[in-house]
Amino acid sequence: MSVRKLMPIILTIAALAAGPASAQTVENIAAKPIAEAERCPVCGMYPAKYPKWHAQIVFNNSEHTSFDSAAEMFRFLNNMKKYDKKHAAADIVKIFVPAYNTGDWLDAKQAFYVAGSKAKGPMGNDFPAFAKQEDANLFIQKFGGNLLGFEQITPALLNGSHHMHSH
Repeated sequence: MSVRKLMPIILTIAALAAGPASAQTVENIAAKPIAEAERCPVCGMYPAKYPKWHAQIVFNNSEHTSFDSAAEMFRFLNNMKKYDKKHAAADIVKIFVPAYNTGDWLDAKQAFYVAGSKAKGPMGNDFPAFAKQEDANLFIQKFGGNLLGFEQITPALLNGSHHMHSH
């Protein structure tokens, strides 16, 4: 392929790498406040009512989507086309979950999750998140469950976490 044919690709890559002058780095992106009227796109519940469980995805256009639980966020991620006609996975800038023990927002990809515990979220079985593995292990000692990382929460595991619930 000639340099002339590659130039548009090279320029596009360079522009994407440089980004706009005012662009925030991923590290500086913060979770957005969750308005009381916001609805979870997966189940229709109100995430603001569940601060111990809610989750959020921030997109590259500064929009965000909030969820009443990490389980619903993972369901959304596994089938974005069903729940969001406007964004694609490539548009995701950062994903947040609250630390179960402190309520502080965590980078969802760095968090430690507990699956199969006695603690029930708004949708039944859920995935409490922790900043430190030691905190997750203490939770497991009290409530049972298994320690997982972000990538270990699979569609099969999610299907087992969706029990009957009441709104």
